[in-house]
Amino acid sequence: MKFRLLPAFLLFVVFSVSAQNDQPGAAFPYNITLLKPDSTAVNTQTLLKTGKPTVLAFWLTTCMPCHLELASYSSHFAEWQKQADFNLYAISIDFQERFARVKQMAAEKKWPFPVYWDKDRAFKTVLPGGLNGLPQVFLFDKNGQIVWHHKKYTPGDEAELFAQIKALK
Repeated sequence: MKFRLLPAFLLFVVFSVSAQNDQPGAAFPYNITLLKPDSTAVNTQTLLKTGKPTVLAFWLTTCMPCHLELASYSSHFAEWQKQADFNLYAISIDFQERFARVKQMAAEKKWPFPVYWDKDRAFKTVLPGGLNGLPQVFLFDKNGQIVWHHKKYTPGDEAELFAQIKALK
């Protein structure tokens, strides 16, 4: 009898832990070490705890829609900053062998927002959906709760993101 309940109990435990990890903002501001393109380490405990809306834009060097999305954000960023006080961080989840390309792209593109690399791909374990499919954007309110999430990119999506940011005033 005891052994017949064990598989059900194990499934319950696995499901419970999985459900807890999928709760938006459950571990905010997380405890993830990111690298700047100059290899300086930054922890999300300080980076994300700013008391203002924060956008995390996840990308890969090999993802063309990611490049289009970040270019769009770059072209609008100065105007957006005049209208709303928020942070925007571009976070690469490339594998180790692509870090040199992350550094190169950050230098070439001169994006007006900070670029980081999640070397351990740790955000995949704390964000809903595991960052399956890129680009992905998460908007956190000033308290660190996920209030908007978007997957993939189509021109015009940046307007929806900014509308969501402005709605947080």
